[in-house]
Amino acid sequence: MKIQAIQNSSVQPQFQGLFKTTTPQQENKKINKKEVVKIGAAVLATALAATTITNIIRGRNYTRQLRNIEEAYRRNMDTMTEPYRRRINDLTENLNAERSANAGLRQANADITELNRQLNQELQDTKSQLDDILNSDTGISGIRDKVYDNLKAVTDKAELGYDAMEPPVTGLGQKKVYTDAIDLPARVKTTNRANMRVLDIPEIEPSGRFHFEMPKSEEMKVTQIDKTRNFTPRSDQMTNVSESYADSVQWNNDKIARDVLQNFFDGHGQTLDGVRFNFEPVGNGRYRVRIEGDSSYSADKAIFIGESTKRDNAKAAGNYGEGLKMASLKLIRDKGAKDVKIGSDNWDLTFKLMENDLTDKQVMGYDLEKTAKKAGNYIEFETDDRDLLETLRKTINRFYHSGNEHFKTPDFENNIFGLKVLKQPKKGFGGIDIPGEKGAIYIAGQRFEYDGDYDGLQGAIIFLKEKPPKNVLDPSRDRTTLNQTDLRNISEWLCKRYDLSKEDRIKLINTLEPVWDNTETPLGNFFDAFAWYQGSIRGGVHINFPDNYVAYSPASPELVQDLERKGYKVCNKNMEDLGMQTIKNLMGDARKHDPIKPTEAQMKKIAVLKEAIKKLAPSLKAEGFAPAEIDTKIFIFNNTKPKESRLYASALAEAITDGGASKGFWIDKNYLDSANFSEVLETALHEISHKVGGDETAEFSYKLTNVNKRVIQQILEEPQTRSELQALGKLWEKYTQTPAAV
Repeated sequence: MKIQAIQNSSVQPQFQGLFKTTTPQQENKKINKKEVVKIGAAVLATALAATTITNIIRGRNYTRQLRNIEEAYRRNMDTMTEPYRRRINDLTENLNAERSANAGLRQANADITELNRQLNQELQDTKSQLDDILNSDTGISGIRDKVYDNLKAVTDKAELGYDAMEPPVTGLGQKKVYTDAIDLPARVKTTNRANMRVLDIPEIEPSGRFHFEMPKSEEMKVTQIDKTRNFTPRSDQMTNVSESYADSVQWNNDKIARDVLQNFFDGHGQTLDGVRFNFEPVGNGRYRVRIEGDSSYSADKAIFIGESTKRDNAKAAGNYGEGLKMASLKLIRDKGAKDVKIGSDNWDLTFKLMENDLTDKQVMGYDLEKTAKKAGNYIEFETDDRDLLETLRKTINRFYHSGNEHFKTPDFENNIFGLKVLKQPKKGFGGIDIPGEKGAIYIAGQRFEYDGDYDGLQGAIIFLKEKPPKNVLDPSRDRTTLNQTDLRNISEWLCKRYDLSKEDRIKLINTLEPVWDNTETPLGNFFDAFAWYQGSIRGGVHINFPDNYVAYSPASPELVQDLERKGYKVCNKNMEDLGMQTIKNLMGDARKHDPIKPTEAQMKKIAVLKEAIKKLAPSLKAEGFAPAEIDTKIFIFNNTKPKESRLYASALAEAITDGGASKGFWIDKNYLDSANFSEVLETALHEISHKVGGDETAEFSYKLTNVNKRVIQQILEEPQTRSELQALGKLWEKYTQTPAAV
């Protein structure tokens, strides 16, 4: 528990919300009523015990008041606790019955509010009564010097019996054992396309001249027209595409070049092998561009949007039959082309802008001529944009071809996709980003932008051999840039594919070992999604990982760094579902606080507190505490440190429990230094009682009530215990007032 020191204020800070009135609507959202009323018992027990212990230890003239004290305590504890417990249980049952029908919540809330008001009033009345009795001028007779001296000799040594800088390991888990787990195979790059000759594309001459023929290869599967069609030539035919439509197409030179080359790529069987480029200067700062390929197609595919043979072809880069039309419109409207000529088989087509009598905007039109039958196809236009020439040249390597080195010997490849791991981006000294090696992502052989850049995928080359379905990635007209979410969606799609074999899954996981410990890079994010989905699907793979690999579970940065210094690789948390041990398996629960080395005075105060708990051993044994729990371990933290989360900013103490046993507790440095003995003693009893559950549980409420009852009874009935606790209280005051002199 994160407990505040118990004061004489009307409501303790950590329980102030208990006495607030809320509406039924707020009640539904904010309050678990069963838990609220159970907490009330713990509040009452803690406050009564703290008040009683405080006043017994401080009291005077004990002999004349002992009987009154016993009667007052028992009357208040027995008459208050049991009736309220019954009322709380009754109210809880009523609320549970009403919750299912969502009726009567307003009255139930009012009842809880009134009950809490009465609890608070009774608490204040009892505390006032006990203060009047125990703080009257009837204190306990003097503490025997021998008792004080004996205890001082013990506490002055400040021998704790444990290392105050090494909190106990709790929650040590057992690594899941999977009977179907297999060992990781050796990481071996593929030999796919190992004999590839990386294409050396020449530079464009200063004049703008460029002649280049892509080598032909056996990979080419050229598409040929199945039947030459007879048609009537026509001139000045208008389409329904207006000039202003170009404004809706957000294409720069990169996208124009992409769609100019895309038809050649698909026509050659998803490769640019065999495509021929010819750029010639024609004067006045203009250049003629002619690109030729070996495939052929009919004129309707060039004219009509929607007429495409590629829409249902998952391995084709195009979709809608509009890419070439839109690229032609942009060339004419924005890139200085007077017209764009396209030809194949027995036809030539010229796209141009035309006036019309329906609007003041020009529209895209065409002339269609019949020609002698010719092999292959071409596109030809003039432009005054020299940068477009450079972009066309760069775009060659934005498609698959037999000389594109991105596809040479990938680290992983099957019939679905391939992947190459490059140098990863990382954080350098001072948090400065160090870029990784430039990579790319290809879909159906065509490179896509990632984060607005065709070279934006740092640290990896990923190529999908077919287009994902639209619910995974929508291949819109503009094919806008991909991002982290798209990468995760692609990873999920790959993971869920039935045809991704178990062997391939394991090979892929092994291939991605360089990013097992990093989810921040694009490839790490891709793997994070794959590992998560792999762990969640039925029939996922399980692996026997090396012992020096651990999956992350909540831990402090210091603990992670310590593990890394010892040779462990702390990996993605999702690796647990693949069979990797976790930090919790290896180290137990993560520390919630950083231990502080006690000063000499603090060591002695801890020794005082430990002795006090030992003196109460008969009561604690009767309540089921083992000797190791009574000989508690106390560790200091500082709740004002920046590392402490907001959750602990006001925490004065917190229990350390493990499997239903108390392993000690944390105590805030400033609280230890300043609080009085009886407050800290009650805090200690409170924390070790958490062995049975948290603040919200009935088990804890009952355990704390019974512990306090037995402890106070022991103090009342055993003069030796009283004398020892009084002596320890005096020593506590001594170590508080003169810490430098101890």
